[in-house]
Amino acid sequence: MRYEIKNKLTKVHTTFSEFVEMSNREDLVYDSSDVRTGARDSFYGNIKSYQEMYDACYNGMGVKKMLKARADLNDLVNHEVEEPRKAIVGETLNVGAYCSGNPYHFYKDADEYGKPRVHIVYSTNAVAGVKSTQFTRHGASICALVDQLGEQVDVKISLYITNRWVFSGKGCQIVTIKDYDDVIDVPRVSATAHPSFFRRIGFAWFENADKLIQKGLGTGVGGSVTGRSRHTLINDDEFMDWVGIEKGEMMIDFPAPDEYQFKDDEYTADWLKKSTKKIEDAIEKESRICELFGL
Repeated sequence: MRYEIKNKLTKVHTTFSEFVEMSNREDLVYDSSDVRTGARDSFYGNIKSYQEMYDACYNGMGVKKMLKARADLNDLVNHEVEEPRKAIVGETLNVGAYCSGNPYHFYKDADEYGKPRVHIVYSTNAVAGVKSTQFTRHGASICALVDQLGEQVDVKISLYITNRWVFSGKGCQIVTIKDYDDVIDVPRVSATAHPSFFRRIGFAWFENADKLIQKGLGTGVGGSVTGRSRHTLINDDEFMDWVGIEKGEMMIDFPAPDEYQFKDDEYTADWLKKSTKKIEDAIEKESRICELFGL
């Protein structure tokens, strides 16, 4: 873990395991993160305690539902494709891929640059009232987008949590979910796509900031700031620097679960088509950032 505090903004960067395991230390105190009543199911989803969410980070909870949602979205995105579209990059025809209908049927000859690198960053936090189905569809969309981008790009995935009124000011937490050399871990994405990942694991960080980050930090759970509103908390340059966007990488700014894109499958599938096209165009233009809002 690394952190930095400047101008009332606390930035934290961890791996997935660090984020989960540090929230489970024996010396921590849980409040909102461990509400055990069923009265707020719409807020916490079907997970009734912090410990249940901690276990779900490793036991594959929701994977079947996530895989089905991912497959359904891919079917909806692909069913109108009548002929393979042009690959993102490459000049050499991959005959096998073309004959099988793979949309990415051109590949790039080996050279000093290799594949384009895209780093998807997505918010796992959202305002109260977001249904658990939207969280699931949100996570499935991340997996489906990676599927749609195909084999022509290398993909890294990180989640972010941006809040005001936390850590005695503002907070920006980055959690690495998938590095470039890793295959996408659907159980891990599934865990982060559950509302209780933020509202239990994330809240545990807020409630114990003075122990997990630095003594003296406040312990309120604050309010979420996502999407375009994130700019009011941390600007793009500082955000990309903290995420770790390197030269030659492009950051894909993925909407939060509370955005309108995730309210039903058909709407989400249409948005995924538009998003894939926008990413392809951004790669061609060698853009540094590609925002998937308002499509």
